[in-house]
Amino acid sequence: MQWQERGPDRLRFTERDFKVCDLCGALNPVTNPTCFVCGWGGRFHDDGETVGEAMRTLQGEFGGLDKSLFVEEVVPSTPPKMGFWTGAWGSFRRLFIRE
Repeated sequence: MQWQERGPDRLRFTERDFKVCDLCGALNPVTNPTCFVCGWGGRFHDDGETVGEAMRTLQGEFGGLDKSLFVEEVVPSTPPKMGFWTGAWGSFRRLFIRE
């Protein structure tokens, strides 16, 4: 993505840096093969008017455009398992300590 210095009240990205998902309307970097919100891999809008409107909407909602808005967060689907000794220590404490 190209960064451009345009002044304090202007966007730091250009319309050429993004595309808009045809399915959910999310703004995506052009480098993404699929939409990071819904996973759509079909058609994307890349015309300047549609992309510019989506950029202005995000800027108004979040106060600016930042790379962190377009990165998918990886959250484990299940919590990590406790180790054997951690579980054993917790059981031992519950037997002798009443809270």
